[in-house]
Amino acid sequence: MVQKDAIVIGLGISGCAAARLLAESGYSVTCFEGESHIGGSLFEDIRPNGIRVQTRGPQVFHTESENVYQFIKRFGSFFPYRHRVFLSYRDMKVPLPLNANSLKTLFGEKQAAALLSKMESSFPGEKRISVDQLINCHDTKLIDLGRFMIENILTLDINKKAGSSFAPADDSYSNDAYVDTGSDDCYYTDSIQAMPMQGFMSVMEHMIDHPAISVYLNTNALSRISIHQDNSTVLFDGIPFRGPIIYTPSLDKLYKYCFGALPYRTGKVSFQDIKTDFENDCAVMLTPNNNDTVRITESKYMTLQNIDGHTSLCLESPYFSASRGYTEPFEPEITPESLELYGKYVTLAKECQSIHLLGRIACFRNLSIGESIEQAIDVISRL
Repeated sequence: MVQKDAIVIGLGISGCAAARLLAESGYSVTCFEGESHIGGSLFEDIRPNGIRVQTRGPQVFHTESENVYQFIKRFGSFFPYRHRVFLSYRDMKVPLPLNANSLKTLFGEKQAAALLSKMESSFPGEKRISVDQLINCHDTKLIDLGRFMIENILTLDINKKAGSSFAPADDSYSNDAYVDTGSDDCYYTDSIQAMPMQGFMSVMEHMIDHPAISVYLNTNALSRISIHQDNSTVLFDGIPFRGPIIYTPSLDKLYKYCFGALPYRTGKVSFQDIKTDFENDCAVMLTPNNNDTVRITESKYMTLQNIDGHTSLCLESPYFSASRGYTEPFEPEITPESLELYGKYVTLAKECQSIHLLGRIACFRNLSIGESIEQAIDVISRL
């Protein structure tokens, strides 16, 4: 029986899921991770008070795919979870995405009713209406509502400048630019929403716990893996490698920035440990008009940890652009120019059939956890 070998570069959720799927398909899988730990953007840490926090901001598992849910549940216990996000505006706190109750709080019952009526007429049958739709419609009141959202809710400069081309900072900002015409205050609409009892790190550790998977941390994979000058062959320690290679880091690194560096967004995160049961009214508080902190996450809402008298806050600064020289880009900075640049790298990658791109960084897309796993299932199933 011929041994099948595969390589996975990067062990975030995409790499971990791909490694497990490859191993269960009969491959011997060698995994490289540049950091001292797995996890990628889902990395978690434990604060001195015992509370588990997501060190790069909040991420929630949500999906419409029962197949994806059944896969991730194999590696840990999950509990149903409704993610709630509030906007702090002046002295008010209202749910996001904006809903009927938010509009009443912000503008009063009469104006809220008028806005909801106008949305029903302009967008019949639509439950969630985007800021793009609002500012491009023909009703001046709805256009004003769209402008209000751009100026007071959206956190990225690109949204404020372009106005009609919403670019979410990441999946956990994806619904900030919508109005829900009902009263549901749940941030996501997916039929399946859940969180792992022991955290995402535990889930990913169980994913790669397989006898056919070998993991090398603190290892720069590109010091051992390169593209031959014919651009169709991958060399592993100088020897042609014929098996599949799952690649999850930034694609410009693989090709030594030959077309220039791809732009990404990142941000600074700090933590506060407070001696109280809960500090805020929900898991996430958006504070877009604060120059220092645009989002506050209270992790205890998302972990179900029973730690009385203590809580921890994750404070995120505004996003800023990052490219060459930054080792931890968080999100692709999607613009027409960046997509054109990325397309040049994809054209190169397609010439090498053993390279398979996965995840938000390599694919230059804002993917949720569920979408990342679904993508891994799809790619591995077609090998």
